[in-house]
Amino acid sequence: MINLDSIFKSRDITLPTKVLLVKAMVFPVVVYGCESWTVKKAEHRRIDAFELWCWRRLLRVPWTARRSNQSILKEISPGISLEGMTLKLKLQYFGHLMQRVDSLEKTLMLGGIGGKRRRGRQRMRWLDGITDSMDVSLSELRELVMDSVLRFMGSQRVGRD
Repeated sequence: MINLDSIFKSRDITLPTKVLLVKAMVFPVVVYGCESWTVKKAEHRRIDAFELWCWRRLLRVPWTARRSNQSILKEISPGISLEGMTLKLKLQYFGHLMQRVDSLEKTLMLGGIGGKRRRGRQRMRWLDGITDSMDVSLSELRELVMDSVLRFMGSQRVGRD
């Protein structure tokens, strides 16, 4: 972000172009590997704070200025948020896992290994984060993935004929 200062300070480049640059050059570096993250509330807040820090820096709003986050987002109009990008990538990875047949990775992610969990409050699992964010059960998610796979295979078959 610091190396992009000359671009962000330039008055020749429009704001929508700068927003696209941040989305193309900064956010992919931040969300690299996010498919496997188990994100808790504290991490959600940090991701949101980083995103708003980027937008405030892009607009050159000092940290002492009393502007609301909504006004910043309204001025930028980023479309999908950074948290939304991470969720999208997680769901794509989940779909990729569900298409596999009896892989070790699928077994580990779905918690198919026997044994007891520890006493006390259970740690949040990767799969819990996906089901909580989508507000659907695991079986419904599996059905959605299988429907999309069948739809994709049907479209491929039509394309070949």
